[in-house]
Amino acid sequence: MTKLFILMAKPYGKRKIIFETSIAEFLVLWDLVYCNYSMLHLKTKMKPHILKVYKEFYDEIESIYEMLEQDEIKVYWDYIKNYKMKGCILH
Repeated sequence: MTKLFILMAKPYGKRKIIFETSIAEFLVLWDLVYCNYSMLHLKTKMKPHILKVYKEFYDEIESIYEMLEQDEIKVYWDYIKNYKMKGCILH
């Protein structure tokens, strides 16, 4: 969750923010970006300059996603969909 907040914040005048993420975390981020970008009502409500920057972010996320192997993606999606929490630890 902290990583998503960092992405939403302005990077103090820097053009890019670099952070490490697991493949599972990346897939969740990809899903959020993909779903938001595909929602027509959000596109119509966004200001043009924000939509342009979001499209660039979407394109970057999508290019990384395309580099992953489909078998690996399936394994991680299965893990994400089926995990159970016990005492704040994934099992």
